[in-house]
Amino acid sequence: MRKEAGREEWKKLYDVATRIRELKPWEDFWDLDLICLREGEKEDAAFVSILGKGGEYYGIVVYEGYRDLNTFMMMLNQEALNLSTEFVMGNQSSLACYWGNREELTEKEREIIKDTGYKYRGKNQWLYFRSYKEGYYPYQLNQDEVHRMCYYLELLEEAVLTYRSEEVNVNFRGGEMYVYSIDPDTDNHYWGAEELPFVSFNYRSLKLNDAEIIETLKNVPNNRYVLEMDVAYQAAKINDKSYNRPGSMRMVVIAEARTELIMKAQILGPEEDQLESLANSLIEFIGQFGAPREIRVSNIIVEAALEELCEITDIKLRRVKRLPVIEDFINGMGERMR
Repeated sequence: MRKEAGREEWKKLYDVATRIRELKPWEDFWDLDLICLREGEKEDAAFVSILGKGGEYYGIVVYEGYRDLNTFMMMLNQEALNLSTEFVMGNQSSLACYWGNREELTEKEREIIKDTGYKYRGKNQWLYFRSYKEGYYPYQLNQDEVHRMCYYLELLEEAVLTYRSEEVNVNFRGGEMYVYSIDPDTDNHYWGAEELPFVSFNYRSLKLNDAEIIETLKNVPNNRYVLEMDVAYQAAKINDKSYNRPGSMRMVVIAEARTELIMKAQILGPEEDQLESLANSLIEFIGQFGAPREIRVSNIIVEAALEELCEITDIKLRRVKRLPVIEDFINGMGERMR
């Protein structure tokens, strides 16, 4: 069950974020210059991206652990992976604070600011916080996230001051990150340069372990279908009382390329694994219609999810630049939702 932070908890978070604003860390770091905040083991780390070097907008984004860092790498490699902005943003996992404009905030966020006693006016002055989580729409931080974000920002404040006073030399362009760490046993603080744990997006390959299903798939009849398959995102939210925050509008879509028919469009719940759902949809399709002659996908993430199934059933799997039938379907949905 979701628990909201109280006034004093929000006030503490706004206080530390305001101090960081006064430090102007974007004068020292570009958005790709990652700061690693670590307590204990290497895996127990948060990775911080500072926004604002260009002077257009300001913010701090915290990626908690290697899995969340991988979503940063997805965003960094968006063009090479041929991913839509909606797909990338829908798969982000992070805690963030921004200094934006009043109209960017929800009514609840403006109430929080009023309760803490802060007042803002002007462009890029309004401080607000957002939680990003795969399957969910960006939303207000809950109590636990407020506590974690406060801890990260307090540590970041120390890290920035140390970076300046000690003149730490970090080769960010050469694949290094600035590390500021604490030994939980001795409370000693360490800082310096280390190599990034990885520098490209790590995608998943799905493996089918059910021998009976594998044997069945090997013997299915073939058909002449040419399919487009994708996990498609809309910049919209799903409000459901069973969720503790709004869900993200995402769906598994299967289209027949030659006839331009939508064969399936299944909206996914927030906790459903999108790639497993995609693979299961293909298994269901094959069970009903047989193995298609060809499947077209537009990115390596979807391709990796379907690769083994296509090998088992001898389906040609092609990665193409565009999926026009699915694109038209999603664009049409977007127009009807406006």
